[in-house]
Amino acid sequence: MSSYRAGIRAGLNVDDVEQLAVSARTPDAHRQAAARLLSWAEERHRQDELTPADLISDAAWHLDQAGDKDSALTLHRRGVTAEGTTTPDARRTLAAALLDAGRADGARQVADDPRRSGPRIINIAGMAEVFELVGDLQWAHRWAAMGVNRLDLATEEHLIEDVEVELLLNVRRRVRQALGFPPDAFDELGD
Repeated sequence: MSSYRAGIRAGLNVDDVEQLAVSARTPDAHRQAAARLLSWAEERHRQDELTPADLISDAAWHLDQAGDKDSALTLHRRGVTAEGTTTPDARRTLAAALLDAGRADGARQVADDPRRSGPRIINIAGMAEVFELVGDLQWAHRWAAMGVNRLDLATEEHLIEDVEVELLLNVRRRVRQALGFPPDAFDELGD
């Protein structure tokens, strides 16, 4: 775990954040982990491997785990606008949190933003999966179809990882099956 020397902390990496997640087993421990992540986001270190957006989004997850839904939503929103990018995309986790809070219209509105910005295939697949998990198959299908369209537009300049394509095609196949659509050529490529 990241250590402090002479009042200055060392650079953070993914293992530091994962250690917090593993050790937080109670609501209070999750709240403490969220507070630590927020303090790290505010005191940047040049050797940090994680962006403030990563740290804030992870803090939001901890508050979700603690049952502090409103505070978590506030942090999810803050993670979207914070410096840096996140994986998964902070807009995806905000949409999921809004859906979990019963705010489907807000989730759809949040989901429209990355749709306009040319998201990566992994983020398209992730957004489709978010809507699939809550049973909103029409929106899940919309996202999966957009992902397949992006595959058609892929060029050598914008190489797509095989794992991204596999995730997209698997989500698409599941959604199409749930909607009662017959299998097509893309469905046979998944798995």
